Amino acid sequence: MKKFKWYYDKDAEELWLNEMVNQGWALEHYFLGVYTFAPCEPGQYIYQIDLMPSTTAGARDFKEFMEDSGIEVAEQWNQWVYLRKDAQDGGFELYTDDYSRVEQYKRIRNFFTCIMLVEVIVVFLQLNAAIQTGSYIFGGTTVCFGLLLIVLLRIIWKCQWKIEELEKRLNG
Repeated sequence: MKKFKWYYDKDAEELWLNEMVNQGWALEHYFLGVYTFAPCEPGQYIYQIDLMPSTTAGARDFKEFMEDSGIEVAEQWNQWVYLRKDAQDGGFELYTDDYSRVEQYKRIRNFFTCIMLVEVIVVFLQLNAAIQTGSYIFGGTTVCFGLLLIVLLRIIWKCQWKIEELEKRLNG
C-alpha cells in the first residue's frame, strides 16, 4: 500500500508510523512524501525517527550501534533515518531524557537551517533571473522556492520551540 503525506514534524510522523503499524502496515520504503507499506502483524514494530551523522564513518557507526541494539534501519532518506524495533523486545525510545532530546532537536534544527540558507540563495538567484528575463517560468519557480523556504522556517521554528520547552523543564 502507498500513502502520500508531507510531515514537517518528526514527532507527528513517528506517531503516524506507529499508528500505521498498529493497523498492520509496516514501512517498507519512503521517497518525497510517498510511503510504501507492507502487511505485518498489528503492533509488530515500534518506530523512531532520527538524524544520522553526516560523515560516512559516523553514519556507519550509527547503523552498527543500532543493529547491535536490536534496532533495524527500516528506511533512510539522506540523513533522515526511520528506525524500528520489534515490539516484543520491549519499549523503544532513542532519547530518554530531556537533555538528549534537546541535543537531538538542535541537530535537526541545524540541519534544516543549513538547507534553508542554501534555499535563501536559490530564491534570490531565481528572483533575479525572473526580474532580468521577465520569464513567468522563473517567476513561478521563485514562488515555489519561496514556499519551500516558508516550510523550512516553520520546521526550524518548531524545533526551536521544542528546544525552549525542554530547556524550561531542565532548568525547573
